[in-house]
Amino acid sequence: MEKPKVSPSATRQRLLAAARAELVERGHAAISLRAVARRAGLSHAAPKHHFHDRAGLLTAIATDGFAALTVQLRRVRGSSPEEHLARLGRSYIDFGLASPALFDLMFRPSELHPADPALQAAQAGALGVLGAAVSHLAPADPMSRDVPALALISWALVHGLVTLSRNGALRPAVGSGADDADDAELARRLGDLFSAYLAQALTREPPPPAP
Repeated sequence: MEKPKVSPSATRQRLLAAARAELVERGHAAISLRAVARRAGLSHAAPKHHFHDRAGLLTAIATDGFAALTVQLRRVRGSSPEEHLARLGRSYIDFGLASPALFDLMFRPSELHPADPALQAAQAGALGVLGAAVSHLAPADPMSRDVPALALISWALVHGLVTLSRNGALRPAVGSGADDADDAELARRLGDLFSAYLAQALTREPPPPAP
């Protein structure tokens, strides 16, 4: 009996699933097209046919990661613009701690095709949610607050908190017993740090630029 044909889309998703499993188990540096094909039960030529090269495969994974992050961030709600932004920060931290290997890959342009249009659109979608939230904090006079700068700093802060905590550098600094805290407790504490930053940033005038 002739085997039913598998659609190109289904084959692509099968390869991506195998690549994500490799990523979680071995990290991005250990991923190879041959290993992904073997895990997926497909020919060695299949990954190259669908993704052209290793960077193309990793770019597809990262693109899906940014899309998932966007969906997660868009679900966040707050009773005020300030609370909304604080909850976005906590959601970003939750994502980074829950999917460390994917999170790491998403921000490694040297492993990806950074000019890929789909990747760029997915990145813009995720970071655009944060930028839109910050824009709602702006006062009536748009010159009195640098909205793009605040969005960039807010993103850099939550991203840095995730990275430092995953490297083990931040756990001793976030409170008593942090070394033994699970990810949920650590995420809560990191979220509290971000909220504390916002409370200060939104109630104080920025210092004048350095000469």
